[in-house]
Amino acid sequence: MAEEDQHSRFLRKNLALSKAYEISKKDKFKEKVVKGEIKPETVACYRCKKVRPCLKFSIMETGRAEGAVSVSNEYVPLCDECAPKRKKNPSELNPKQINALLKGAKKGRI
Repeated sequence: MAEEDQHSRFLRKNLALSKAYEISKKDKFKEKVVKGEIKPETVACYRCKKVRPCLKFSIMETGRAEGAVSVSNEYVPLCDECAPKRKKNPSELNPKQINALLKGAKKGRI
């Protein structure tokens, strides 16, 4: 009985360590992207297969084999055209919002 307890304890410990390692690896990658330390490498793009300066992006892929489905999260090189588009800054206003604010200011609501 004591051996099973030890085994399950080590399994939990290893699982927690592997999760922590994955999280820290992703955090370091994000920090480098924010600081601008990551330089584009001239390699073949994962999607268009053209040799261009590419940055690594995280993508999720699913695969099937013999009735089982696996999901993987990989870092692959993508060029500027194939890279995921950045979301707009939420503090940035579009022309429609600007006009609405001006109308409200004109009517004395602001």
